[in-house]
Amino acid sequence: MTDSTDGQDPNALKKKLRGTDGLERVRILADLTVAHRETDRAKVIEFGKQGLELLEKTENKKLESIILNELCWAYQCIGDYQTALEFGFRNLEITDITKDEISKSDTYNRIGIIYYKLSNIDQALEYFLKALRIFEESKEILKVSSLLNNIGIIYSDLNDKSSALNYYNRAIEISEEHGCYTNLANSLNNAGSIFRRADELEKALEYYQKALEIREKLGERWKIARVLTNIGMIHHDMNNHEKALDCFFRALEIEMEKGDNNDASQTLLSISLSYSSTGRFQEAYEYAGKGLSYTDRIDSPVIRKRIYQSYSEVCEIIGNFREALEFHKKYKTLNDEIYTEDSSRKINELRVKYESDKKERETEIYRLRNIELAKANEELKHALAEVKHLSGLLPICASCKKIRDDQGYWKQIESYISDHSEAQFSHCLCPECLKSLYPEYMIGKGAAESLK
Repeated sequence: MTDSTDGQDPNALKKKLRGTDGLERVRILADLTVAHRETDRAKVIEFGKQGLELLEKTENKKLESIILNELCWAYQCIGDYQTALEFGFRNLEITDITKDEISKSDTYNRIGIIYYKLSNIDQALEYFLKALRIFEESKEILKVSSLLNNIGIIYSDLNDKSSALNYYNRAIEISEEHGCYTNLANSLNNAGSIFRRADELEKALEYYQKALEIREKLGERWKIARVLTNIGMIHHDMNNHEKALDCFFRALEIEMEKGDNNDASQTLLSISLSYSSTGRFQEAYEYAGKGLSYTDRIDSPVIRKRIYQSYSEVCEIIGNFREALEFHKKYKTLNDEIYTEDSSRKINELRVKYESDKKERETEIYRLRNIELAKANEELKHALAEVKHLSGLLPICASCKKIRDDQGYWKQIESYISDHSEAQFSHCLCPECLKSLYPEYMIGKGAAESLK
């Protein structure tokens, strides 16, 4: 799941924090939550709570929304999904007051991610589509690409390869066109997973490598781990186990550093699978146990399901069939709870509703444009009807300057031009005629001018 961020230098912000109070202090605390988002979730929570406490005395809905948004994100990252949802729904109430549709859409997206982690797949899709509608209407193109990517993940989990790739490819196209490389890396990584599931390993590796190159160029250390784990799984599938282990351990180092229990647990189990494939069963069992130990700290059934599946596979490889069967049953139970017939039905209903709503909106836009176009055409026709042009050779008398019309009548030049154009005449005398006809006036005028 994707969510782009922007931050400032935390050290500079901490210096600014000293000696400040009131709204200025809240503003800096809000900036600090954003600045620590990718590096220290505990700091996000610390500064965010301080900011909310101050806002109880000094109200500012915009700053409150920023802080609630970051707290929602931080609690989601540490796996406390219920607390994350509380902050998310509080922020929705704020955005209703401030009428900030973009912040509301960001919050819809975040809530969708949390519901996905909680395995409420249909609710996740519902909130993603709410966010997508607003982003599409407001022309927030880069946010649209993020939402398309997130929706693709849902269809990927439902093993709907065609729908997933459709969303990923749309996201890739937008990201490339607008130069949003973070979003591009997300979508390339996820599309790679689709090809891996289809056993198109070379193609999957190509997508993963592109994603990794982008991450490394952007210096996105915290996001490199996921791609490394995926590349490791390709090498595992190709029986290149040493290369696989190298990728897994590099990923694990990053995940441990940032305290990401969810990803670390899955990487540990991937390491276990590689060891078991090379006959190093003791190490395989050891790392599988380490991965399994994280399940108590993980609130996400989707991730627990994956851990149970991997642990069962390891136990089967090393010959521990009792545990293999036990954890396969746990995996199957969770999987059946997550992907029920009811949730699948609701997901299909949501997709049809969204596509129908989108088509209606496009039809309405087309209808309004046609009305505007018809109105513009009518105005143009009316304007053209009022325009009269003079063209061709005009027979004019060399002496009196009358013009001969099409019927052979001679007309005064003023009369002819008025009949054939929109021009109107106002009579006066030029300086030469004035001098010839009224010489006395010109003398007086000359005297008057000489006084200036």
